[in-house]
Amino acid sequence: MRATHRVALELEVDEAPGQIEPSDWDLQDLTFALCLGLARPLRTIHGLVLDTDRDRLSTTLQAVAEELEQTVQLYWLATARPWPAMAQVVRRPRPSLDLLVELDQLAAMTRRISERLGSQGL
Repeated sequence: MRATHRVALELEVDEAPGQIEPSDWDLQDLTFALCLGLARPLRTIHGLVLDTDRDRLSTTLQAVAEELEQTVQLYWLATARPWPAMAQVVRRPRPSLDLLVELDQLAAMTRRISERLGSQGL
């Protein structure tokens, strides 16, 4: 079974004057740079990968809302449990409770806007 996946890479690039900026590369440019050793993959980036040039705005906002909801849920779990037990999962400072509430609201608003845009074909 074939499936399409989005993968983001962090690259180390040997840049030279007159070269195309790596952010402007297409797949052929990336393949060429990797084959010639001009670019070396450092790591894959886990998390949200957006294609704002091709995705509908509603799809982009829906993905942002989902990612934000998952992140906020993790922070709520960290707040509900003793900090040392969740520190391995979160690995960064926690937002305050009032910010968590605002992030929840932002995620909900983003989802509503995404749905409205989708109903308008955007």
